Amino acid sequence: MKKELDPWSNQLVTDYDYLFNEFGLQHMSPALVKKLGQPRLYRRGIVFAHRDLDKFVAAADAGKKTGVITGIKPSSVFHLGSRMTAEQIIHLQKQFGTRVFYAIADVEAYADNGLSFDESHQNAVDNVADLLALGLDADNTFFYKQSQNMHVANLANIFARKTTLNTLEALYGHQNLALYLAVLTQAGDIMAPQLEAFDGPKHMLVPVGIDQDPHIRLTRDLAEKFKEEFGFITPAATFHKFFRALNGETKMSKRDPLGVMTLNDTPELLKKKIANTLTGGRATAEEQRRLGAEPEKCVVFELMQYHFYDDDKDLKEMETDCRSGKLLCGECKGIRLAHIQEIYKKHQEKKKKMLPKAEKILEMPIAFKKKQ
Repeated sequence: MKKELDPWSNQLVTDYDYLFNEFGLQHMSPALVKKLGQPRLYRRGIVFAHRDLDKFVAAADAGKKTGVITGIKPSSVFHLGSRMTAEQIIHLQKQFGTRVFYAIADVEAYADNGLSFDESHQNAVDNVADLLALGLDADNTFFYKQSQNMHVANLANIFARKTTLNTLEALYGHQNLALYLAVLTQAGDIMAPQLEAFDGPKHMLVPVGIDQDPHIRLTRDLAEKFKEEFGFITPAATFHKFFRALNGETKMSKRDPLGVMTLNDTPELLKKKIANTLTGGRATAEEQRRLGAEPEKCVVFELMQYHFYDDDKDLKEMETDCRSGKLLCGECKGIRLAHIQEIYKKHQEKKKKMLPKAEKILEMPIAFKKKQ
């Protein structure tokens, strides 16, 4: 039976091989990963698939115009899934000098979460401060709110002309009209950077979680339908695997506060969350000393693999200590917690300094300025 991806669900994907056959994804080749500079998320296979990334890289290498488009639904503070996407756009910005377009999806926050634009504003400021603290170059980034960008809104209306209800239901199932409109608005987000107001057609890349592929397929189809009218280049995309919630049962989501690690968590809250995180430990200490634990089942191991150990040697040492039974899960959690708390401390200190700048960015009038 055909399985569809749901952008609004907490359900985990477990069969990634199936997705290549069902949806025509492309594999990340070693040569392509090397071209990208082999950052952690790529070399470990966490960013595991793409659509036309090779064309984007070739365009960047040839000195052609490129851009990266992403955004966030400002319904809450940054969690680690949001951080994964942020790391990718920051890396691409540094690697290729590409311009980043960052959408504050306040229209979707209203449609999906019922948040007013005033309510989502403070979340948006907090989100942008996280991005700046993580290293995003604001001088080479165009930030905007969906509710204030008429280019995006106009494209959403234009795209609606060649989008049927049957198409939307096939991709997303039966949804309310506000969500369908939000989907068309996201297509507007992805394609607006190719309008003349933003320096014309260019090779664009959209880094997303695999659950967002329905948006990518819809937008790529619309780009083809309107290519003659606007000169659009079909956008490329990369897809990362889900990071599990701390209980290991669903994908990490803002909808589950106790199962998610946010970038605003205090040291005390981090300690509580790590203490309750699923491990791959055995039933007893004696059994674990004898048989070792199972890191492939452990969310703490996944935390370090996806987010907090850049050096592969550190990750390998953790895995060896786990499988050999050298460390029990409680001892291991204490070591990883200290490392995570130190990273959080540095990030939150940077973020505090960035909040005034983030507030100023989102108060700026919508305008596009080329980098001087």
